[in-house]
Amino acid sequence: MISVLSVASRALVDACERLGLDTDAMLTAAGLSREEVLDPDARLPADKTDALWRQAYAAAGDPQLSLHAAAALPFGAYKVLDFVLANAATVGEGLLRLCRYFPIVDPRGQIVVEDSALVMASEGRGIPAPAQQYTFAAIVLRSRAAAGVPWAISQVDFTFDAPDDLTVHTRIFGDACRFGQAAARLVVPSASWSQRVEGANEALFSVLDDHAQRLLAELPEPELPFTDLLRRHVQAQLCGGDLSIAAVAKPMGMSERTLQRRLEELELSYSQVVGEVRHEVSESYLREPNVSIAEVAWLLGFSDQSAFGRAFKRWTGQSPGTWRRAHT
Repeated sequence: MISVLSVASRALVDACERLGLDTDAMLTAAGLSREEVLDPDARLPADKTDALWRQAYAAAGDPQLSLHAAAALPFGAYKVLDFVLANAATVGEGLLRLCRYFPIVDPRGQIVVEDSALVMASEGRGIPAPAQQYTFAAIVLRSRAAAGVPWAISQVDFTFDAPDDLTVHTRIFGDACRFGQAAARLVVPSASWSQRVEGANEALFSVLDDHAQRLLAELPEPELPFTDLLRRHVQAQLCGGDLSIAAVAKPMGMSERTLQRRLEELELSYSQVVGEVRHEVSESYLREPNVSIAEVAWLLGFSDQSAFGRAFKRWTGQSPGTWRRAHT
C-alpha cells in the first residue's frame, strides 16, 4: 500500500481552515482522524489523502481551491520545505534541494530539473490537475517568500485544459501559463535561477537554530577558529544540500585536498566532524514537533530514515522516536 507523509495533508487541512471550511467533516468523510494527520511521523494511505482533496473540493465548491489553498498558507507553515528554500544561497539551489525532498513526502511522483525547468513526473498514472496547480503554486509562492523578491517565471505548462477563469493563475504565475501540454513544467529563467536568497530564515530559527547557533552565525568568518568555521559550513549543507567534502571546501575558499590536510593536522577526519554536527543538529530538529523523523533524516543527509536511526542510537543509546518523546 502506498503511503504519503502526513505533512502534505496537514498543510491542506491548515489551508482549508484558513479558508473557513469544515475540516472535521472533510477528515471524517475521507476516513482520516485529526490525530493521525497532526502526527508528524504518520504515513497516511495515499487513497485516503486523495479522498481528502476530493472532500475539500466538494466542501469549497471552488474549482481553483488548489491555488487558493497554496496561497493561504503563510511562509513557515511547511517547516522543512520553507527552511530548505530560505537557507539555500540562490533560488535555483533551493529548487534543486526541493526536488530531492519531494519523494520522501509522496513517493508516487517526483520533480526533476531539466535545463532550469522543474518537470513533474509520475510512474504509471497522470498527475491530477489539483496536484499540478497546488505543487507549482506552493513552490513559486514559498520560494519567492524565501528570496524576498517576486522572481520571474518564463513558462508554466499544465496538462489539463484551460479553466474558464484565469484570475488566480495570473495572480500567481503572471501570463506564463500554457494548458493542454504534454507535461507539467515550470520554467525558471537564468536570472531568476541565480537570484540570491535574502534570508527569510529568521521566521524559521525555532526549527533549526537555538540562540547559541544564531550567535555563531553572526560572527565574521575570519574570526572563527578553523574547526568552528568548518562546522558552520557543514551545518549550512544540512538543509538538503551536498555534504561531500568537495562541496563544503568550495565555499570555504579551499580545495578538497587542502581541507583534508588541515583536518589531518588537527588529527580529525571529515566524517568525524560531520557526525558531530549531525548529532548536535539532530536533537534541535527532533525537538520541533512538526518535523517528522523522516524529514530529519533527509535534512541531515542520511540515505534513509533507518540509517539515521542507527546513527542516532550510536550517539545517544536511544532511537529518535524514544528520544523525541522524552524531550518534547
